[in-house]
Amino acid sequence: MSKPRLITENLHISYGDQEIVKDVSLDITDGMITAIIGSNGCGKSTLLKTIARIHPTRSGAVFLDGKEIHKESTKKIAQKLAILPQSPDAPEGLTVAELVSYGRFPYQNR
Repeated sequence: MSKPRLITENLHISYGDQEIVKDVSLDITDGMITAIIGSNGCGKSTLLKTIARIHPTRSGAVFLDGKEIHKESTKKIAQKLAILPQSPDAPEGLTVAELVSYGRFPYQNR
């Protein structure tokens, strides 16, 4: 059985007319460590927000386990995908694994 995969194909992301991310294709397999590095303001957080369906794409597609995430329900995506936004503060005493386990807001039902 294959591991879950997150794939982007030819992703273009913009804020208004300003294109921030141009033609990015990624293939991330579950259980592997993947680093996205770059200078401040280069689009790393925007890329992650787009992958998590928080920010829209200009063009291209994001697939999770072979299904385009923009065609899946928000709840189904949130059950499989979590994003930890940049923040200098985290609840005290929680590990990264515990933070990720909370998932995205639509799935929390709290």
